[in-house]
Amino acid sequence: MRRWPYLHEVLLGLFGGILALALLVVAGPSAPEGWTALALTVLFLVAVGVAARHDDAAHAFRLRLLFAYGVTFFLYAFVKQAVPALGLEPRDTLLLAADTRLFGVTPAAWLQRWSSAWANELFSASYLAFHAYLHLAMAQALLGPRKRAEDFFVRVFSAYALGIAGYFLVPALGPAVASPELFTAPITGGPFTRLNAAVVAQGSSAYDVFPSLHTYITLVLLSHDRVHHPRRLRVMVPVAVAIIASTLMLRYHYAVDLLAAFVWFGAFSASFPRLRDAWDARWRAPTSRVSLTSDFRG
Repeated sequence: MRRWPYLHEVLLGLFGGILALALLVVAGPSAPEGWTALALTVLFLVAVGVAARHDDAAHAFRLRLLFAYGVTFFLYAFVKQAVPALGLEPRDTLLLAADTRLFGVTPAAWLQRWSSAWANELFSASYLAFHAYLHLAMAQALLGPRKRAEDFFVRVFSAYALGIAGYFLVPALGPAVASPELFTAPITGGPFTRLNAAVVAQGSSAYDVFPSLHTYITLVLLSHDRVHHPRRLRVMVPVAVAIIASTLMLRYHYAVDLLAAFVWFGAFSASFPRLRDAWDARWRAPTSRVSLTSDFRG
């Protein structure tokens, strides 16, 4: 029975709470963004608390884990409203300058020489493959043994909480939007190209550039598969390379966004196991367990 919070629930709750407080202070109590963030964060925490109280019910833990998925993608989408409400300016000039200093030109612009209908189709399918990888891996974890499901959700959604924070540290629009003059022709292709463009247009949080979550979360998924699904890992490594390359080929990211994603992943990989183990050890102590149960029961 698991009645204490998972690490990812704490991180997502803290993220939502800090964001709500910042919005209420900066945008003011009359602005709806702060209250929206606060309401969704409270709803998430209440839902987690109720599910924890009924942890012994069949499949209750699976429903509880899915709450993290819901609040994560709310936070991701909410970046589009939160960044302007906080008065944050896009930092594309900084990121473009960093690319230029490191590579002479932002690689997204340099790679356009290989842009063609078939290449755009291939890399659009690769970009979409990230969503397939995430959701299929999540579904398999959710339908499998509890321990494996917990490991997946705690790892992946803890990583998401830390990754989305980067969008507020360095908000940016990406080279195709911020510097269209660097590109001589639009991205054209077949059905995958059109589908990917529609998904990005409808699902993007606008300032979702630094770090590249397509890169960072893909690396987190691979690290999970290395432990739990070595066969899937062998299949997904070349797909992961294509996913990461697609972020530049389709002009969504600066190269420094990818470098930042590797830094994020390195820091996460170094700190996550110790942080998770220390958190769980704290709540397994008898006194802590009693205290948390009392909190849930009011």
